[in-house]
Amino acid sequence: MIHNHSYSVYFYAGMSAQTFASLNVPLSAVSILLNFFFAHCMVFPHKGAERLKEPLKVLLASLVGCNTTINFCSLFYVFYHFVLNLLLMNWYILIIVSNLISSVMMYTMLTIVTSCHCKNMLYFCQIVPLQHSVLIWFKRNIRALIYSALILNAIFYLFGLTVDIAYEITRSDYDVVFTLRNDTEDSLWNSMQLNYSIGLANVWFTLLYFLLSLCVMLASSCATVLYLWRHMKNMEKSGLVSPRLQRQIKMTITGITVQVLLHFLCSDGIIIVVIAERFSRNNWDSDGFILCTIISLYSFGTTINMGVCQSPFRQGVVHAWQKLLQFFISLN
Repeated sequence: MIHNHSYSVYFYAGMSAQTFASLNVPLSAVSILLNFFFAHCMVFPHKGAERLKEPLKVLLASLVGCNTTINFCSLFYVFYHFVLNLLLMNWYILIIVSNLISSVMMYTMLTIVTSCHCKNMLYFCQIVPLQHSVLIWFKRNIRALIYSALILNAIFYLFGLTVDIAYEITRSDYDVVFTLRNDTEDSLWNSMQLNYSIGLANVWFTLLYFLLSLCVMLASSCATVLYLWRHMKNMEKSGLVSPRLQRQIKMTITGITVQVLLHFLCSDGIIIVVIAERFSRNNWDSDGFILCTIISLYSFGTTINMGVCQSPFRQGVVHAWQKLLQFFISLN
């Protein structure tokens, strides 16, 4: 998704391939294993585990699938740069494939953002007492609204990825024609200019989406966290809160806060990288290592946060640990 259109390079701001691999390989490997385990907990819950209900089950499945996709892309990115690049020895193909992998990771991250927004809004409707008529209507139709948001996100995903693929194909054709100097150069140049304009509009829309998502997540998350905090304090004063309920409330507050912090830091980082790469005359992250690392860190943080704060996954980890201990005790 991120392309470098500047041919005047003043300095290079990026990450070395070795640093990129040393960061992303362990993060991606751990995240893939955890998400496979989460998928197992959802498909084959152990006896006594909390049963997930719709639409939370769909949202968690979306998060697990998207996190797995991002981390497989990250591993393939490393494999491509260190293995296939040596075999192909073609810098231009490397740039095209790198851009397309970055696009897949970017749009998959947007799906994670959408799923997290929907999950926060679901918690907001379930926890916070709603009195305004609009919010009451929102709560009554929350399932249909969540599914509609996921469908719209899928449409945006396919549209954005199609635009990026079309741009790369058109740019490749134009470079070949520019080299051969045949009669179709003008038509391909016009086609490339059109694709570039659409791609530029797509970039601005993506940046706007990130900014809007920050506002929505901050508003809904802060309202939910503040209500839970006040509710817990009031219950503590009245002596009606149990230690178990108190832990659950604190876990919910922690999970929402951590996700907001992750979203804030990673969204800001992506916005900076995208703007710098698109509009700076300097060579900013032309290989996409910084962008992919930010997305991988966001995915890894989201995976850990799910494992800690989602009770089916947390119970699954405890159950697996108990089974492992029993196995080692039986060996002795």
